[in-house]
Amino acid sequence: MNFSIRPLSNVLGAEIVGLDLSVPLSKETFEKVRRAHLEFLVIVFRKQNLSPQGQTDFAKRFGPLIEYSLSQAAVAGHPFVTMISTKREKGEFIGVPDAGPMWHSDHCYRARPALGTMLHALELPDKGGDTSFANLYKAYQTLPEDLRQVVEGRLGVFMNSRLQSKKSMAEKLLEAQRHPLIRTHPESGLKSVFVSPQQTVAVEGLSQEEGQEVLQRLFTHCFQDKFVYVHQWLPGDLIFWDNRCTAHKADLSRIDDPTYVRHLHRTMIEGDQPF
Repeated sequence: MNFSIRPLSNVLGAEIVGLDLSVPLSKETFEKVRRAHLEFLVIVFRKQNLSPQGQTDFAKRFGPLIEYSLSQAAVAGHPFVTMISTKREKGEFIGVPDAGPMWHSDHCYRARPALGTMLHALELPDKGGDTSFANLYKAYQTLPEDLRQVVEGRLGVFMNSRLQSKKSMAEKLLEAQRHPLIRTHPESGLKSVFVSPQQTVAVEGLSQEEGQEVLQRLFTHCFQDKFVYVHQWLPGDLIFWDNRCTAHKADLSRIDDPTYVRHLHRTMIEGDQPF
C-alpha cells in the first residue's frame, strides 16, 4: 500500500498520507509506519473513519494495551478505548473531560509507562482543544552541563496526579514509582529527559527543596517553545505519539463552556520499565 510522509514541523511530527486504517495494513506497510513513529515521534493519520474495534486492533499491533482505571469512561464493549470527552448525559461527563492539562507522559507513574498513545478525534469545537507535544530527545541534547551532571543517573519520583491529594505524603512516597530522569529509548537507543510537571514530584537522594529546584529547572528547559509542536485537530485525525521520548498537554481553557464539545477515543500501548 503506497503512502507518503510529510513532516509537520522541524521539531517533531509527521503526517501519514494515503492510508486507511480501517483496512488492515500489510506487514511491510505496518513496518514503515512503525519506523515513521520512531523517527518523527508523533504521527498523524487524517480523515480516519475508525471504529473502536478498528482502533483497538491497530493499536494491538504495537503491543499489549492498557485498560484505563476509570472503566466507566470506556466505550461500551471496548475496555481498551477510553472516551476523552466533554459530552454529558444526565448532567454527568460520559468520559474523561480534563485529561492532561499539564505537561506529562501517559502513565509515567506506573512501573511500565505507556509505550505510546493513540487519540482519534470524533467531534471537535470550532476553536480550542489543541494538543502540544515536546521533543525530549532535543531537551536532553541541549541540557546545560551542570544540570546534566546532577540528573544523569538519578531517579525521579512519579505519582498519579489524580491521587496525590487523597493520601499522606508518606503513603504517597511508598506507592510512588521511581524512574530515571534520563532514560534510554529501548528501540532507538537515544537518551531523553523523562519528567512530568503533572506527575514527577521529587528527586531520589535530594532533599525536597533541592529536588524541587532541580525539577523546576528541568521543566523550564524541556518545555521551551523551540522543542514544542502544537497540533490543531481536524475531524478524523488519529494521532499516535511515543510516550518514551515526548511529553504532551491539552488546551482545556474552554472546558467549563457548556457549548464546548471535544470527543475523542484513546488507546494506550503498554511499554517497558524505563532504564
